[in-house]
Amino acid sequence: MIIPVIKFVFDRQHRATKDSKGSIELRITYNRKQKFVTTGVRCYPGLWDERSESIKSVNASEDNALLIKIRKKTLKIIGDMVDSGNIDLNAIPTLLKQKEIDITFEDYIYKRIKERQVSDYTKKAYHVFYSRFTEWGEMRFFSDICEKKIRDWDEYLHAVRWKEKDRFDNLVERKYSQASIASMHKNLKVFINDARVDGYIKDNPYQEKRIRIDKGKTRIDQFLTKEEVRRIETADMKTVPLKEARDLFLIQIYSGLAFGDLMKYDFTQCRNANDYSVFSGVRGKTGVIFTFVLTPKAKAILERYNYVMPKTNNQKYNSRLKLIADAAGIDKSISTHDGRRSCGYILLNAGVPWSVVARVLGHSSVKQTEKAYARLLDETIAKEIKKRIK
Repeated sequence: MIIPVIKFVFDRQHRATKDSKGSIELRITYNRKQKFVTTGVRCYPGLWDERSESIKSVNASEDNALLIKIRKKTLKIIGDMVDSGNIDLNAIPTLLKQKEIDITFEDYIYKRIKERQVSDYTKKAYHVFYSRFTEWGEMRFFSDICEKKIRDWDEYLHAVRWKEKDRFDNLVERKYSQASIASMHKNLKVFINDARVDGYIKDNPYQEKRIRIDKGKTRIDQFLTKEEVRRIETADMKTVPLKEARDLFLIQIYSGLAFGDLMKYDFTQCRNANDYSVFSGVRGKTGVIFTFVLTPKAKAILERYNYVMPKTNNQKYNSRLKLIADAAGIDKSISTHDGRRSCGYILLNAGVPWSVVARVLGHSSVKQTEKAYARLLDETIAKEIKKRIK
């Protein structure tokens, strides 16, 4: 591989005189092409030493130190480019103007994962992203961050396959859904933007180039109707784990709690409550306050567990919810979020105001609730039309 050659040159445009200083520039030569970078250092013609590439003056120690620093940083940038196999002569001047690079982009991401004040759920998602990102390994350095590499990352995520056991213990091949790929891009965008804010790079290609990532289509069946909820309530669950998962899911439907908040909420504070008592908490994911009503059905479930609900992890819970749907005769692939979504759907179709539903779900604004549920109100729309059109 041809490696760029660097050299300081004095007064390239021949403007220096005995009374006027000339500029010192850094010349970078690669593949018979040259790039000149201004150093900001100037001196008189008789003081520049071509052989040592330094200023011969006892008063020029700071200027010479700056030239040494520029040389060192340029060599590091070139070294990183050689390691990545992508030498971009035009990128070197831009990188020289940026913050001193003392860690790789991969190491920077790991550092920011530890520093970011986010929920445990988001932290776990960051680690999953980091594992896949470093396995790909094509954006190790800050100099690798560009639109082409983001496209390569997208193509890699679409192509990657792995094998794991399904709920029937069969080994099956898996691939990322479009929604999961969009989440991977979202995480990379976060850390690239952090690097921009910290001065390691100048631009975030996601923002500057407005790269569009298809997020996939939102499933219109990500909720349960009242009839489907009734089937789950009355279905016969053959094992204790399925019964516990069913009860957790029903608590989500009755309260609107997200899975992470369900696992952390202290229901013992509901022990002496009356039916329809109101309780509040703070969402672990967003820090927004949520409020739920302890309905008679929710209270009955809590009493069976002495107000200490069983704990599980997201993966096991989702696997059991699929079996619960089968047992209840529901032809939908339900997951943890569908309990919470069903709560909002049922409340809105019952005529509960948007502002109340937003508070129950812990949304930061009513607009967020409207955006999430506007397409799911077919039942309410039909009722309103029947009232007005005979």
